Amino acid sequence: MSILCRILTLYAWVLGAGLILFLFYIARFYEKKYAELYQDVPRRKTYYRFFLVSAVFFLLSAGRYALFLNRFAGDVGGDLSLFIGGGILVWVAYHLQQMMTGGHE
Repeated sequence: MSILCRILTLYAWVLGAGLILFLFYIARFYEKKYAELYQDVPRRKTYYRFFLVSAVFFLLSAGRYALFLNRFAGDVGGDLSLFIGGGILVWVAYHLQQMMTGGHE
């Protein structure tokens, strides 16, 4: 039963990292398309590379939880990795949303 829980934990976190990777591709596309369409306007960045950094932090925490613990919380390293990855993800996703919808920064 323990192995099944670990496999399901990794599966869920890999799916989450896949969604972050999808956001990475959207941000990269939008930055390139924005530069192409608005050549006379100063270039705006979506910071799409930070989506990958966030995904790496999430996968690190998933690995710690799946390999070393049988519960979701309680590991300082895993919790810290989740906090850092989540903070980066919130920041860069908000920035992308503001840029795509024409919000003011």
